[in-house]
Amino acid sequence: MIVDEFSLKHPDNRHRRRSSRILPLDPSDPIFIQVERLFSKGWRHKQKIRPVVQRVFKILSSDESLEAYAIHKSQVQAFNLLSRYKKGANEQLCFHGTRRSCALGDDSDQVFLCNSTECSLCCIIRGSFDVAKCGTVNSFKRFGSGIYTTSCSSKADDYYSAGRSRQQHPRNLRVLLLNRVVVGKPHNRRHNATHMNQPPSGHHSVVGLPGVDLNYEETVVYRNDAIRPAYLVVYGPQSSMEQPVEVQSDVLLPPPSINHKPLARNASKAHALLSALFTTPLAV
Repeated sequence: MIVDEFSLKHPDNRHRRRSSRILPLDPSDPIFIQVERLFSKGWRHKQKIRPVVQRVFKILSSDESLEAYAIHKSQVQAFNLLSRYKKGANEQLCFHGTRRSCALGDDSDQVFLCNSTECSLCCIIRGSFDVAKCGTVNSFKRFGSGIYTTSCSSKADDYYSAGRSRQQHPRNLRVLLLNRVVVGKPHNRRHNATHMNQPPSGHHSVVGLPGVDLNYEETVVYRNDAIRPAYLVVYGPQSSMEQPVEVQSDVLLPPPSINHKPLARNASKAHALLSALFTTPLAV
């Protein structure tokens, strides 16, 4: 059974390269346009120069992984229906920054996951998130052991790191994950709560609001099945598209050919298409 449009077996994804888990989107694709808009709107650090989205890749997962997410989403939807919480599953798109130890996404040919256990990016794309790994890279856990995301792309950028030498990415390209998150009924907090390992009863997530201990919003879920990676966003300086990139050939699998058809660029179609994918408002 094909669960949804992020399935490896979905007909829309048949143009992906063999054995790859990410599918490059054309800049004219409505999804590309909407992701680009979310990234730009979410760049809120005034002291950081806003970069340019260079590429967007759709992340594909197994139906088994997607089914577990869909079941959790439906359970949250049913719970909130009974409790008369109007937002239902409250599915949102949120950013997550992590460590990349390879050249995945540096160009449209780099679509194969590396085998390094140090590359958190490839590990997440391959098997999704694992709450047990919370704190392995960043020891401070503001709201305890959970999976941290945010609508603020510039905040997620603070958590991106290159696991290898900077020479691995001569164009200074960086990456973020844009994820589907079942926020459900959130518990809003303005103060740190490092002892937490689950949201309070009747809630499905914790949302940190700026104003006291936080400068920018963050959303935390405490179940692996409450989140799935959806898009890989590659960004950098405007001039970075013009420079060639060199990649160590032993890091990635050899890339076969690909044939991806672009869609018409249309901002209104972008909003309509994402609205069809997500029945609740997107995080902005």
